[in-house]
Amino acid sequence: MRSINKNMQRSTFKKKSGSSSSSTIKSLPKELLVEIVASVASHSFIDLHNVKKSCKDLLEAAEDNYVYRRVSLDKLSFIPRSSNDKELSFLKRCKENQNTESLYREGLREYLGNENAEGLRLLDMAAKEGHKEAKYVYGMILLCSSRQEKLIELGLQHLRFLRESKCVIKTRKNVEEFVRIITWKNNGMVISRLNKNLPLCPFKNTCKGWRVKKGRWTLHDDDDDDIVIDSCEYCRWDYELKFFYRLMNIN
Repeated sequence: MRSINKNMQRSTFKKKSGSSSSSTIKSLPKELLVEIVASVASHSFIDLHNVKKSCKDLLEAAEDNYVYRRVSLDKLSFIPRSSNDKELSFLKRCKENQNTESLYREGLREYLGNENAEGLRLLDMAAKEGHKEAKYVYGMILLCSSRQEKLIELGLQHLRFLRESKCVIKTRKNVEEFVRIITWKNNGMVISRLNKNLPLCPFKNTCKGWRVKKGRWTLHDDDDDDIVIDSCEYCRWDYELKFFYRLMNIN
């Protein structure tokens, strides 16, 4: 008898607990629910999926455009599965709502894989929103594809952000992972070969304005990439361009 009573009490407690949680969620303003779900989504697409299954109110909040703008795509393949309509629809909404990872991925695929200039526009959009890998790719493209001062300065602005954040090397490695997945060819539109032997620094052969801490032209990690007041910034990015040209198969 006592066992039956205990089971009934546990059942009643679970119902009350579930009802209480539901009431609490319903009492929250929609804007706050959207912000909560978006925060969860920004860390994990899988967590977003679980949240959507928890209750109707959170499911509705998860369909807000702001959530699609912030959701993480880390667990999704870089190359979308064309046979998966749900995944394609999801990624379409992410792009429509200017999800920076979505813009970066499609921009990289379109520009390198399909030689489509629209890809550069998408990379530009993602870079302006602060996406680090987009900043790296777009910044490096501007440096090696143009010798116009305005475009070079724009490229340097993106790259300075990464250097000040001490993440140039880490970001480059992240870019490399995706670039090696893409099947692409370079017909000259993507990356200009003309500037390969034309360094940014006009005093390349005599300039001694940039050295790493260990006294060699080698960066082992981002902590080695110190910004020294009297250093030559052009030499620093000429050094980085060597990696980028190799990444883009430019000999």
